[in-house]
Amino acid sequence: MPIDISAGIFRQVKDAEREAQQCLNRGDYAEAAKHFRRCHRLMQQYAEYGQGEMVRRMRLDEAEKYLARATQYAERAASQNAPIAMSAVSERSGSDDYQSVIEALITRVNVRWGDIGGLEETKHDIQTSFALGLVKLPPGVKIKPNRTVLLYGPPGTGKTMLAGAISGELDATFFNARIPDLLSQYFGESSKLISALYATAATHAPSVVFLDELDALSRQRGSGSDSGAERRVLNTLLAELDGLQHKGDDMPFVMTVGATNMPWELDRAILSRFSGGRIYVPLPDDDARRQILDIYIRQQGHATELGQEELVRRTAGYSGREIERIIAMAVQTMLRRTNPDLLLHAANGRDALGNYQLGVDRLTRQDFEDALGRVRPTTNPDELRRFESWRQS
Repeated sequence: MPIDISAGIFRQVKDAEREAQQCLNRGDYAEAAKHFRRCHRLMQQYAEYGQGEMVRRMRLDEAEKYLARATQYAERAASQNAPIAMSAVSERSGSDDYQSVIEALITRVNVRWGDIGGLEETKHDIQTSFALGLVKLPPGVKIKPNRTVLLYGPPGTGKTMLAGAISGELDATFFNARIPDLLSQYFGESSKLISALYATAATHAPSVVFLDELDALSRQRGSGSDSGAERRVLNTLLAELDGLQHKGDDMPFVMTVGATNMPWELDRAILSRFSGGRIYVPLPDDDARRQILDIYIRQQGHATELGQEELVRRTAGYSGREIERIIAMAVQTMLRRTNPDLLLHAANGRDALGNYQLGVDRLTRQDFEDALGRVRPTTNPDELRRFESWRQS
């Protein structure tokens, strides 16, 4: 996997931009201009790592915006004849503000396919979906690239991890966006955030845009539960998804991964945009639970009195997230048992803790009984049947 040098450069750009904004808040235009010129130089370096001419050009356009702001504030500093009030100065345009909000969604992910227990068929479907959007086709062959994937299934089954694995394997920028967070209370802002999300994702391509809780936005038409604001945001999202599907080969690679625990709530229009990539993420079967238990027990250096097969049987009906919680609780119980004086050492300060050797032991049957008694499966059989019914509809 290539080293992501560009990510470090981009962080320097944002650091310099924050310093520039702090100078503006103090009314120090000359110093702000210096930081914006640094943003310009760094953004030019960032452009060199863009994959494809279109991405490089978009990043260079961003660099020119920084240069324009540097020139603007340098001229203001030169003509400054009166003291400037110490109140905050916000000279940023609306689009810049939205871009900063979106850039805060960029998440560094280290997830790979091997980090996800089970779900082999699901992983295969996802890999096939994004691979067809990136491969070089034989002369004369046309295959419409699929840049949208909808992951649906019970809570805690690994939908976020699957989306992160796509980003990790592609060495792509990962935008972790919850739909409720994008729904702004201010009129018109949500649509602008959606547009800024895809514009920013294109600038940082290749990118994966993860839209979690998609059902919070796209309700069934005529259900009476939607609002005019949600309609506008939905229409903006539909337009962005349509644009991704019809972009040419030279356009930035941006893949959208939607996730929902309630696919039957989704609007038909948005379902049609994911028609080529609807993937069910079920509760883990026996083999998947075996792998999950191995990841969180053996690979974390723990041992247990219970045999693996008994744990596989006892965790039937649990999601991967719930199994992780069970093991974490069992480990905490074990640590309290083997380290009864830990809090006394903590009271003596950081140095005392640094010299303390943590005691560990095997996870006992009682450790797991306590954890299993506190964590119950949240998905019942009726809900599972509903997922299967929707899957086959």
